[in-house]
Amino acid sequence: MKTKFIQLFMLPIAAFTLASAAAVSTNSEEEKTSASTMTAYIHNPTVLDCQSVSVECRVGNGPTCLYENQWQAFDKESENSCSILLERVE
Repeated sequence: MKTKFIQLFMLPIAAFTLASAAAVSTNSEEEKTSASTMTAYIHNPTVLDCQSVSVECRVGNGPTCLYENQWQAFDKESENSCSILLERVE
């Protein structure tokens, strides 16, 4: 009797588990691709200066992240260095 009871509920439990795992992985994929505004830094007026700006970019090597279509934006590597490449979020 116990064996039939266990076999009867194993398929729905397995289906629920797989559906839950798929829902969680789909949600995290959407978060990766969604646009978000971040604080980036441009070299203004010289390469040694890091002026903070707001851009819709992320860390990566894709299409260049530009501020006002002319300044390349970077993330800070240290307090005095802004050289981490950012990519534009499309």
